[in-house]
Amino acid sequence: MLTDFWSDAPPRARGRLSAERLRVDGVWHAFPAEVFLFVSGAARVESAAGRGDRVSITGHLRREDLPASDRDIRLPWTRYRLSIKSAHQVVKEEATFLSLLSVPNRFLHGRLPEAGSRGERFDRDVRGPLSALLLGRTSELDRGMVARYRRGGLYHLLVVSGMHVGLAAALVVAALGLARVGGKTRDALLLAAVFLFVLVGGANPPAIRAGVVVAVFLAARLFERPIPPGQAIGLSALALFVADPKQIYSIGTVLTFAAVGGIALATEPIRRRLPARPDAVFTSLATSLAAQCATAPVLFWRFNVVAAGAWLTAPLAIPLSAVLIVLGALLLALFALGLPAGLPAALFGLGSRSLEFLADRAAGAALLRPTPPLAGIVAVGALTVAATALPVRMRPFAASGAVALFAALALSPGPPGPRRGFSVEALDVGQGDAILVRWNDRALLVDGGGPFDVAAADFGRTRLLPKLLDRGVTRLDAVLATHPHPDHALGLLAVLEELPVDALWLSAGEDEAGLFGALSSAAAASRVSVSVLEAGARTRWLGADVTVLHSGGARRKRDPVNNQSVVLRFERDGRSALLTGDVGSATEGALTAGRRASAADLLKVAHHGSRTSTSADFVEAVAPRVALLSCGRENRFGHPAPETLATLQGAGVAVLRTDRLSDIRVDLAPDRTRLAWRGLEW
Repeated sequence: MLTDFWSDAPPRARGRLSAERLRVDGVWHAFPAEVFLFVSGAARVESAAGRGDRVSITGHLRREDLPASDRDIRLPWTRYRLSIKSAHQVVKEEATFLSLLSVPNRFLHGRLPEAGSRGERFDRDVRGPLSALLLGRTSELDRGMVARYRRGGLYHLLVVSGMHVGLAAALVVAALGLARVGGKTRDALLLAAVFLFVLVGGANPPAIRAGVVVAVFLAARLFERPIPPGQAIGLSALALFVADPKQIYSIGTVLTFAAVGGIALATEPIRRRLPARPDAVFTSLATSLAAQCATAPVLFWRFNVVAAGAWLTAPLAIPLSAVLIVLGALLLALFALGLPAGLPAALFGLGSRSLEFLADRAAGAALLRPTPPLAGIVAVGALTVAATALPVRMRPFAASGAVALFAALALSPGPPGPRRGFSVEALDVGQGDAILVRWNDRALLVDGGGPFDVAAADFGRTRLLPKLLDRGVTRLDAVLATHPHPDHALGLLAVLEELPVDALWLSAGEDEAGLFGALSSAAAASRVSVSVLEAGARTRWLGADVTVLHSGGARRKRDPVNNQSVVLRFERDGRSALLTGDVGSATEGALTAGRRASAADLLKVAHHGSRTSTSADFVEAVAPRVALLSCGRENRFGHPAPETLATLQGAGVAVLRTDRLSDIRVDLAPDRTRLAWRGLEW
């Protein structure tokens, strides 16, 4: 059964399945599993089936890759991904109750003006934000806009969330108050309005969680058994976890209940310290600050974001979101009835751009910090709760302690690299390369991984950045793209956009698919210097010796771009590593014949262990003690090749593979070699 709306657009549409059974070789097996669905081809997937429909699908099934960070809670079930070539392979079998619940959302989305029919500006400022804000559909949002909201810590204002449910409820209460409707009639109408809002918004988990909290609180009043907000939150949590135990493992659940709990516990104490008038303004400010206090530690630990700007912009952004909800509801009604909507659309577009402006200002003040210890974050949360629950005289001390501890965690630097020698770490980025070299407080990133879909530019944010920040790397002295293939270069786009980087180094080879151009543009936007490494260059750089053994060169008939990869030799304190990109045996032969392939302690195996690389003569010339091999689990290329493994084994080289061990670090100190890996159960 399709459990979510389709996201993105062909040829890379994505969906989510609640699987029931699996057919292999003509035999059906029970298969209760969560499956991420990836659909290629140009056909529209929404016309084949939609959210809630039970479907039959034929495609290539494999287990979902490991999470980027150990902060991801290990789930007690296995996730899978299913890739299919066309939407025509999605066959609708029948509708379900969830299909019926999705009808209002599908109808209203279908009544929106066709994408492109009113211009690019309308799609960006009206259609995309309207679909996200009221219908819970994010596929049409501009990627740059999404990046700015996320950096500023205000992404929850762009998509239907628990906060929007609360804002909608507050707007309905205000309207009923103006109409002088009170008592049980008001509560019943409010309950119906919240249900309708959640339904129109696609009944996504954050909206459902907030809706359940409101519903429990209102139902208790309707049955004349009123309960305090804290008890309503607890009963709502129990109801949700009984209905769907998987919600326990969701970070969204934590954020929802943190925000709701913060508002319930801290709004009134904060409000008492603010001026009395105008009441509406300062009550809104107190609510915003309460939610920020409760969610800031969670956002810091899970997403490494210290959204300093959000504290200043949220008091303006939240009321603006309420205005957009009103305008958006009017727009949806006008579009559904086929009536002119020029003025409301213009006002909504203006509001959308204003909200994006605030998000952009917040993004400028947001910081990416090293992953803090969970115990410290729990302590901040405990002190925050104590600041609302302790006797009045003790509350300022608890609040000051929470602020001081949070600031200390946010300002603490991450662990440095080795003082003597250096470390080389192969980061597990699937079927790709990302090699992190560290010494003292210095860091060099060689390649950044990425899928073969060049449009999937968010890979670096979701897969690579968490790994760097887990290791305390918040700036890079240089980033090297060995060659312009997506599985090596695509993840670097996010690195250049999100982290301070001193220099971008590129191969002297040809650009392919415009990746070097895109990296250079991202570097220019972030004021990062760009250099092309030439073969033969040797320099003393930040206390290390760096030698470019190969870069660019003649275009070879076989694997021309791979064979133009940068081959870099890194040396420090008598230890050395050879980083080879994706060069093939032809380039290896040239290096060996020219006596440039000198001995090194560590070899980064070229081209993910392909049979076209790592020749016996090359391995003999380098004579490494250990080899790092980066490749994806169950990859479609069959990497690493048995021939390559046999060559390394025959030379007595210890081979450490990311598909077996995940992230692998080798510390090359002057007097010893130490190995560490993530520890993998897969």
